[in-house]
Amino acid sequence: MIENVTVRRALEFAVTTERQGAAFYDRLASRYADNAELAELFGVLARDEEVHELQFKALLKKLPEGERGELSADEQTYLRALATAEIFFGNNEALDPGDRVKTREDALHRALDLEKATLLYYGAMRDVLGSNEVLDAVIQTEKTHLVQVMKVLFTGGKMRGLLEDA
Repeated sequence: MIENVTVRRALEFAVTTERQGAAFYDRLASRYADNAELAELFGVLARDEEVHELQFKALLKKLPEGERGELSADEQTYLRALATAEIFFGNNEALDPGDRVKTREDALHRALDLEKATLLYYGAMRDVLGSNEVLDAVIQTEKTHLVQVMKVLFTGGKMRGLLEDA
């Protein structure tokens, strides 16, 4: 969870979230290497999260040095509330497949939880910080991830990543 929320800290939290998400999906891709459908899905999600991390790092670099980016108490509370999703807690436990993921459905539900949590948090960031091209693109991709994970979960649909659209 983020304490003393500023624009910089909100973006730093997003960078960390994307890094942890990529590692989570890499672990799931390895775990399901014998299942082409899941290995592909989790591999694509991992690569997309790596792209998002770079995008958020680029946004951080654009912030003027020393800018505190103070937010109102309500804005801080709003962002902090959405950063309390279980998936974001502490030492990355929620993003460790470990014993929590025993089946294909468990893995997909964990992915769905992560995508929902990040989508809500990034939507809150946009509400508080305002719209910008990078944040809007990340939000759109997170929406696509949510839909794709749902398709794979319920219909066996295929996943396409950011790099495949280039």
